[in-house]
Amino acid sequence: MRIEILGTRGNIGARAPGHARHAGVLVGSSILLDLGESVYLRRRPRHVFVSHLHPDHAALPRTKATPSAALYVPEHSDRAPNATILRRPVRIGAYRVIPIPTEHAANVRSLGFLVEQGRRRMFYSSDMIAIHRRYRARLGRLDLVITDGSFMRRGGMVRIDPRTGKRFGHAGIPDLVEFFARFTRRIVLTHFGSWFYADVARSVRRISALSDGVRVSAARDGQRIVL
Repeated sequence: MRIEILGTRGNIGARAPGHARHAGVLVGSSILLDLGESVYLRRRPRHVFVSHLHPDHAALPRTKATPSAALYVPEHSDRAPNATILRRPVRIGAYRVIPIPTEHAANVRSLGFLVEQGRRRMFYSSDMIAIHRRYRARLGRLDLVITDGSFMRRGGMVRIDPRTGKRFGHAGIPDLVEFFARFTRRIVLTHFGSWFYADVARSVRRISALSDGVRVSAARDGQRIVL
């Protein structure tokens, strides 16, 4: 399975060389997970899966720029009226993309994506607080997890919507590493918050220092991984 991480910057103004573009993970040559930058469409993916409809993950074109691409979203959007609302696994040649509901936002539905190719299995979570217990068994053993690097501190930033009582925000990186370590031995962090840009080299080292029985590393724009 060939993977390219196209962008690693969260929904913030800061940027740095190698960490300037928003979310996007290309699997093979035809499957794009998240469309954080419309320029990713120049790679001509045949299938685009959007984790949630926040703009740094869903830079949907105002015109139909990719007539040959199938677009999958977690819920209806007026910006993509012809998109498929993703509820069940999608088979694409040798790949299978399985949506896994995640907890992240109060105002939009969010998904992670389990991608299988033969015996290879990768999970991309985008922004998240947690995965509900009823969905965790679907993860099984994973060769790789790509997940949320918004907050370095344990506990991240999680708030409660006073109207609905629903949690929203981001788990901390230590919490996510602890959670995903039961499923994989390799975790790559992306979608970095402002903490990361204060000192990029130091931040990369802090992430690597979390490796303990599991390899943890910081992604960079354009990074390629072969499983």
